[in-house]
Amino acid sequence: MKKPAGRALLFLAAFLCILTIAACGYRLLGSAGSLPPTVKTIAVLPFAREVPVLQLDQRVTEAVTREVAQRMRVKVQSTKAGADAVLSGAITAYNVAPLSYDAEGRANRYQVNMAARVKLVDASGKVLFQSPSYRFSQVYERSGSPSSYINQEVVAYDVVARDFARALVASILEGGSDGR
Repeated sequence: MKKPAGRALLFLAAFLCILTIAACGYRLLGSAGSLPPTVKTIAVLPFAREVPVLQLDQRVTEAVTREVAQRMRVKVQSTKAGADAVLSGAITAYNVAPLSYDAEGRANRYQVNMAARVKLVDASGKVLFQSPSYRFSQVYERSGSPSSYINQEVVAYDVVARDFARALVASILEGGSDGR
């Protein structure tokens, strides 16, 4: 007969722990808790390109726009007019370094490093997120299929832009301003 009472006590203890954690202000990372409730529309301005990599700025802007719309659950637009907040940025560095090579001497693993200046401000000018040197670094592997070598660079820009956008939006939602 002690088992049902013991289970009830265990359940009650677990419930109190969860209630205590919730009361302390803990929240799930990636939730939109760091944005003020007044922010319903965000203008994502085109990222400036301060690196000699064509199309990277466009692909990053597109990826950030998609990620903001999906993860922040706000309306996204491309102009400041009528926006509750404005996200602007500039790609300040981009570097790709081979890490390993296949038997034919072609690089098959790369380290991609990218830096950007990023700022999110609300309509009153209050800074919600700012990183003068947001850093993104990721290792990528090249496809082993010879038929994929032709457009590998263009596809790589899309993948890097997508991963950069995911990391950036996660940093904004988590309230960090230092980047990675």
